[in-house]
Amino acid sequence: MNTPKPVQRRALLSLCCYLVVVFVIAFVLKLGQMPLPERVGSALGYFQDRNLLIGIRYGHVEAAANVLFFVPLGALVPIIFSTPRWFSAWILCIGLSVSIEVVQGVFLPGRVASVRDVLCNAIGAGIGVLLTLTVLRSRVSAHQKSPVQGPEQRID
Repeated sequence: MNTPKPVQRRALLSLCCYLVVVFVIAFVLKLGQMPLPERVGSALGYFQDRNLLIGIRYGHVEAAANVLFFVPLGALVPIIFSTPRWFSAWILCIGLSVSIEVVQGVFLPGRVASVRDVLCNAIGAGIGVLLTLTVLRSRVSAHQKSPVQGPEQRID
């Protein structure tokens, strides 16, 4: 499953942009000082008053956000390293998540390291890795099934 170099370059650029966003969210934004929980809570209350999203609490939304937050990382890492070793890509993503939590817990007052965040990030990264592998494998099998065209059959 070799990935063409231009695709790897675009994936690397995307990863760099993604990591800037991760850095800002994980280390710069002071989410505890933002009215985020109150806004999410009032939005949930609005829907629950209309018998929608019954039983969903802020913690559920936060967990879902942590899952979604790491899907792009899981999708990009296998492309960049052009590796069929999906498990290695997934472990690398988990390592980043653990590193973020350690930095938050040790060096950022007011931030708390959370095992739940690492687990949710791992699930998201796993989803991303599996999505990428599914796409890459379907492309490889489609390429292998297409007939090989000789010089006389060439379509320009």
